[in-house]
Amino acid sequence: MSYSGISDAEARELLKVIVETPSINPAFMQPGDDPRLFGEARIARALADWCARSGLEVEFDEALPDRPNLIVRAKGAAGGPAMLWEGHLDTVQVTGMADPFTPTIRNGNLYGRGAVDDGGCVAAFLLAMRAFASAPPPGDVTFVGAVDEEFNYKGVLHHLARGEHATLGIAGEPTSLRVVRACKGCVRWEVEISGRSAHSSKPHEGVSAISAGKALLAAYDREMETRTEVHALVGPSTLTCTAFHGGEGPNTVPSKSVLRFDYRYLPSEDGMTVWARFRDVAIEMASAYPGIRVAVHDPFVDSSAMDVPADADIVTRMGAVCAAHGIEAGAIGVPYGSDATKMVNISAIPTIVFGPGNIDQAHAIDEHVEIAQVTQAARMLVDLAHGLG
Repeated sequence: MSYSGISDAEARELLKVIVETPSINPAFMQPGDDPRLFGEARIARALADWCARSGLEVEFDEALPDRPNLIVRAKGAAGGPAMLWEGHLDTVQVTGMADPFTPTIRNGNLYGRGAVDDGGCVAAFLLAMRAFASAPPPGDVTFVGAVDEEFNYKGVLHHLARGEHATLGIAGEPTSLRVVRACKGCVRWEVEISGRSAHSSKPHEGVSAISAGKALLAAYDREMETRTEVHALVGPSTLTCTAFHGGEGPNTVPSKSVLRFDYRYLPSEDGMTVWARFRDVAIEMASAYPGIRVAVHDPFVDSSAMDVPADADIVTRMGAVCAAHGIEAGAIGVPYGSDATKMVNISAIPTIVFGPGNIDQAHAIDEHVEIAQVTQAARMLVDLAHGLG
């Protein structure tokens, strides 16, 4: 097998390019932030330059204004099955990080924002694509560096809408080189509660929207107690209140509150059905709480779940590659989502999640990836592609 150009040194240099080129998702921009740190256009151009130096042809496909997907293709040599590889170009915010865009190497790990989520995967995909220049795989391989994975998945959705054929898929996320075939979905929504303000010296004359918010949380907890299904790979569904805002002046009974929720749902569930049930719970709570009105807003995120069969071709083939590299071959499930679910549920491409690094480092202040794992991931991808003939 040819691993031309795949080495720790090459992985290190490509990871440096990724980390030192800020690409925070614009959805996370706050007042006063430097706009130059946001958006994926610069990282797309930097990676395109690396591809050009490596003899790879690239295409920019604007998924959102000035936010292009990066597409790299390797032509198959023997009519084998086509594969779609996808990694994302955007990162989360850098709050609390002292020097997020200066790549630092310690004990074989490269530190910096985007190093593991999703730089390690992107680097592994691109190193494998470069190796195909000297040893083409049997089937076509397309790599998409997608925008907007960290917020609303517009990059992968835009690419899938092109309708290009693929038989097998891999979405890059840090899985410690394990094969992931199942993950939860995620639906997020807000509930706005209106009460009646009054002077806090006469609280009986008002209706507290914060107290109603507490009642809503209790009602949602009771609803969660009825949800007893446990998926063998991803566990139970979960609900988290991720924000609770309310109140006016320090001497006023609060007339408004807003709560934000994140529900991680199982492959057997549907996001809109879940949301509709929690909408009804909120309405029921309000009907039992005189003077309270609720507005349950439509979901601002609904990312589907997936459960790819254990005997699917991509699962068994990548499992065999793992075994050959001394890694546990059995597929696992994870509680987080990825762009893989869109590849599975929208385009019916059997897809796994796979990549170097540990998910615990994603979004962390000390985010890092083990360079040797990036190298190994690239070689595993080459093995997979060449074994598909």
